[in-house]
Amino acid sequence: MSPMSRPSKVDALKRGVGTAASKPKVGEHDVPLPAAAEVPQRPRPEKPVRFTLDLDREHHRFLKTYTTEIEARGAAEVMRALLDELRDDTELAARVRARVWQAHA
Repeated sequence: MSPMSRPSKVDALKRGVGTAASKPKVGEHDVPLPAAAEVPQRPRPEKPVRFTLDLDREHHRFLKTYTTEIEARGAAEVMRALLDELRDDTELAARVRARVWQAHA
């Protein structure tokens, strides 16, 4: 006796026919979905800009050690916090500026 071939479920799904689960049910309690233009979209977070910083071994070791000691998620988190401090603290900004100018002298 030869085996009976059954229609492929994959082929049926491609054609849009098949089980009742593949067909939407319309009932009196169904709420129509809003059009795509009516659905409020969440704003996408701004894509970060990558910045590469070359460090000598001493600075790198310090940054990694400090990051571990304060249990930060990573060195980038520490660097972002430092940039915020530099932006918000005028005295710190003046000290950094003086150090940068001193290095160029």
